[in-house]
Amino acid sequence: MEIRIAVSELSKALQLLQGVAQRKNTMPILAHVFLEAQGNTLRLSATDLDIGLQIIRACEVNQPGAITVSAKSLLDIVKLLPGPYVTLVTLPNQHLLVKSAKTQARLLALPPEEFPRLPDITGISCNKMNTKNFLEAIQKTIYSSSVDENRYNLTGVYLEPGHSPKDPFVFVSTDGHRLSHYMLTLDQETLSLPMPVILPRKGLIELIKILEAHVGTENHQFDLGFSHHQAVLKTEDVLLTMRLIDGKFPDYKQVIPKISDKIIRATKSDFVASLRRVSVLTSDRNQSVKLVLKPSELTVSCVNPEAGEVSDDVPIDYTGPDMEIAFSAGYLMEALSSLSDSNIMMRFTDPYSPAILTGIHEEHHLCVVMPIRL
Repeated sequence: MEIRIAVSELSKALQLLQGVAQRKNTMPILAHVFLEAQGNTLRLSATDLDIGLQIIRACEVNQPGAITVSAKSLLDIVKLLPGPYVTLVTLPNQHLLVKSAKTQARLLALPPEEFPRLPDITGISCNKMNTKNFLEAIQKTIYSSSVDENRYNLTGVYLEPGHSPKDPFVFVSTDGHRLSHYMLTLDQETLSLPMPVILPRKGLIELIKILEAHVGTENHQFDLGFSHHQAVLKTEDVLLTMRLIDGKFPDYKQVIPKISDKIIRATKSDFVASLRRVSVLTSDRNQSVKLVLKPSELTVSCVNPEAGEVSDDVPIDYTGPDMEIAFSAGYLMEALSSLSDSNIMMRFTDPYSPAILTGIHEEHHLCVVMPIRL
């Protein structure tokens, strides 16, 4: 194999592949990127056996061929090359020569035959999806998915189709302490999803990176499809596959309170700024902040026996009884930050029941946060 490609294009592709290539594992080949040159394109692939990512880049192919090299080593070299072009040449004894201007490097390689094949997506029907809308739905729910592998069924975002084509698709995530619920109404698009699925967190992190590169393009669309075990995303030059989480998602409707008669209305920026000021005294062992509610008055405070105490007042609209309730500062800030509305509502029943956070004009998205006992 011998190719010539723009350093900037190769670097961008390798940066995307880094999130998939596994650096620490029992199979060294999974830390490698598969390079295959053919025609006038370079196909780059990485996989961890659950997630597969393939990227196509235009290049000048002098000699077609394939090789696998360490994804990290290749990126570390490429991103520091003088450019504007780099030449990649396979050498005898499984080496790859990297040349750009007066810089050159030789990287150890592995036989391309050892690289695992990406899943066969033949027969998977894909539908066009609006990039901006789908990306927003994922970004507003992924933050509350679990990172605890012992709760495998919670380590992703649950996607539930509506009962009829006009019903919105529901995106839900929870880690057992908080929940995010987002409803996406499809305009011109259709999505073939006969049953609910759980999209894995790691795969969605890669999906976000891919779609963010296109969000500035007006009305950009991508292809999305599902089989019983796989989700497939395709753009003009990227193919992402992810194994769906095989598990039962909890009944999220039971977590969302039906009645919440205590209502706070506040400016989101004021509330978040107050939480940030007060949370400077939280500790690794105690992340809680206390909210003291009085009519038209909210005091946010934190007491740390090893550091001191801090409090901050926030102007609110509240006419309920005096009350004290505590939450994780981080959970509250993440929930509030995920809301798009500049004015928010916080609804709850008592200091021991979950609180619902929504934008005043954002009925399609709500967050639930469990309180901490004082």
